[in-house]
Amino acid sequence: MSLARDLDGSAPTGPTLHQDILDQMASELAGRRPALLTPDLHMQLTELKGFRHLVRHKYGFDLKPEKVVDNVERLQHVFPTFAKRLKDLHDQLAERSISP
Repeated sequence: MSLARDLDGSAPTGPTLHQDILDQMASELAGRRPALLTPDLHMQLTELKGFRHLVRHKYGFDLKPEKVVDNVERLQHVFPTFAKRLKDLHDQLAERSISP
């Protein structure tokens, strides 16, 4: 949220804020920052968000073990990719701020 607020000048609010922040971070903001999320990363994070919603609102009832395993594997793939994209964005912004 702070990335959206600090770099973009606004952060989503309301009942769809989790999806809205993913959508916002998947879009380039001309002159300010490139897209943080690639289309694939955006899709993967959206899937994880949906699974989180299911877990939180069903309180663990009716969870299929294979869905849990699928999402753990998805997270194991997505987290390092997201961390690298975030570091790359940090490096780009830092380089931009020290360039004459």
